[in-house]
Amino acid sequence: MIEVLALASAISSIAGSVSSAVKAGKDVGSILPQFGKLAKLEADIHACENGRHKGPLGRLSSTEEEGFAIANAKMKHKEAMNELRSVCRLYGPPGMWEQVVKEQGLARGRQKKLLEAEAARRDTIFWFVSLAIGILCFLVGSSVMIWGVNEVVNG
Repeated sequence: MIEVLALASAISSIAGSVSSAVKAGKDVGSILPQFGKLAKLEADIHACENGRHKGPLGRLSSTEEEGFAIANAKMKHKEAMNELRSVCRLYGPPGMWEQVVKEQGLARGRQKKLLEAEAARRDTIFWFVSLAIGILCFLVGSSVMIWGVNEVVNG
């Protein structure tokens, strides 16, 4: 489950640590996992926008607070990416930002597939449980109705 309210703070903290690492001259390989986390958070934001972070019944209710939290996370992500782009181009080795963008795209795609698979699994379980409860209610109702008719006829 994605905690919507924590997305913006997670983005800010990760972006700050990456910015400090780039300015300190760390190599690209040690920083890429942090950029992967930013890409994961971006995929989480998109999942929240589409309502895929909730179950089928949870999607029916959405609070304004949640909407503002999603908008805040989107703004923080955009600010963080703009800042990191300039930091990577100023302090990083040549081609660092292009490599980061490529790796982020791959990480974002993987995370999106995982989130979609999780949401589809959750929806499938919900619908099977709903169907089972419906069938059970039908069978119990039919049994009660047959028993009631039998009592009226024989009673």
